[in-house]
Amino acid sequence: MLNLLRKSKYFVWLSFIAIFLILGSNVVLGAEKGGELYVSYSAQPYSLDVAQTPETSFVHTLIYETLVYYGEDNKYHGQLAKSWKFENGGKEVTFVLREGITFHDGTPMNAEAVVFNFERLMNPDLASPAAGQIDTFEKIEANGEYEVTLYFETPISSLLYNLSQQFFAIQSPAAIKKYGEDYGQKAAVGTGHFMYESWNPGDKIVLTRFEDYNWAPSHYENQGPAYLEKVILHNMPEQMTKMLALEQGDIHLTEIGTDHVERMKNNEKVRIKTQPVGRINYLGLNCSKEPWDNPLVRRAIAHSIDREEIVEQALNGYAIANPTPLSPTVLGHSKNLYDLAPSENIEAGKALLRKAGFKENSEGWVNSEGEKLELEIMTYSEPPYPKLAQIVREQIIKLGIDVNISTLESGTLLSKTPAGEHDAILIAYGWSDPDILIYFFHSKNLDRTNRVHYSNFVIDMLLDEAQTIMEQDDRIEIYNNIQKILITDAPWVNLYTPYNVIGYRENLKGFKLGPRGDNLIHDCYID
Repeated sequence: MLNLLRKSKYFVWLSFIAIFLILGSNVVLGAEKGGELYVSYSAQPYSLDVAQTPETSFVHTLIYETLVYYGEDNKYHGQLAKSWKFENGGKEVTFVLREGITFHDGTPMNAEAVVFNFERLMNPDLASPAAGQIDTFEKIEANGEYEVTLYFETPISSLLYNLSQQFFAIQSPAAIKKYGEDYGQKAAVGTGHFMYESWNPGDKIVLTRFEDYNWAPSHYENQGPAYLEKVILHNMPEQMTKMLALEQGDIHLTEIGTDHVERMKNNEKVRIKTQPVGRINYLGLNCSKEPWDNPLVRRAIAHSIDREEIVEQALNGYAIANPTPLSPTVLGHSKNLYDLAPSENIEAGKALLRKAGFKENSEGWVNSEGEKLELEIMTYSEPPYPKLAQIVREQIIKLGIDVNISTLESGTLLSKTPAGEHDAILIAYGWSDPDILIYFFHSKNLDRTNRVHYSNFVIDMLLDEAQTIMEQDDRIEIYNNIQKILITDAPWVNLYTPYNVIGYRENLKGFKLGPRGDNLIHDCYID
């Protein structure tokens, strides 16, 4: 009888183990993986239609997918596409699409849908902010149900990067036609692992799990539907509000300001992940306005900057001191360029000011007409910029230059730069391909995104050439030469690359950051 009970007990345990192995991808110690994820977001999305928003956010990545994505191995992989081929020197690229993928509304994701999306995106009437990223686009053709070819007037070296951005996500043509002008507000239909349920602007966005999803990228362990049943994104513009919500468990996941990291680390219920992102914070000097049009004066300013001090005091160490215009996460970044940049050396800076024709007196520096040298820096009113600006101001004052700070709302600041009336701007840009430099330094963009009004014929030629080179090693060499000139001319005094700092509750399992600092939650569940 005892042996029978023992066998019976073994049988029960073996049965339990078998069930666990069978259901292991969905069960943890007998509890089903699932739950509702509460997340904060700071900036209100302009639209959930990726073709009509000036910037995408976390919510877009949950609803939509792109033809390709950037993997943890720092290479591009197929998402909605399974393969692609460049032809005619890069002027043509053919994508073979994955079969069996459907939109949330049940309609097929096929060549017809991809053609519809690209033609809509490039329609001048839509005025999509993304259209300029593929401005040499000519046409797109379907070569059957699951194959499309894009044609370009000239090759675009950053094409795969551009197409991996959410701006180029494939949306349901049926939904766009059905909702018309309300699409992006009252509906958003993609192929992503979560579906739009509701959006109350200024309050929250609610997404529900897409039960038919089974085409997750290979970097996820879970290849089926998301474990999480819902994602609820709460609008929380204030940093302290987010911190308190995270501490109290009202949200599971949020970005953390560097001033709050140590506090969060002391909370046993909170975990922290950090990762450098494709971003540069910089001091830009107006090259069209005296005396900042003189590279000697710009280099003098650069000699006053102590990047390590900025990183420690303004970011509490959560950044990388970086004197180049490209993030360490971006193709073409090189530490070999660091020594070219002017380092902190007040006497060297003063020598450059003398060489530029300024004379030092008891009140500072004056030019040949006796006019005092002063600098006004415009920056954002949101953290960390006011604190950052004060540190930069204190460093430049050591040169003997008076510095004034103006803090403005971001939209107001950026609207002032095309006229070129400013002295300097202390801002940042975020992008993960070196092609972005054409927006900031090419003379064709002087009245738009070239906010420091820098014009250099050699830089123009190199930027144009780099946009058409498909071989990555050749691109790196060109961008290396571009950076050498920019570092020497100093239209920007590059400061640092920040970390993406994410705080999350310890009961949120499976969370990780992607190679570009994006939140990856398909493996997540609430324990």
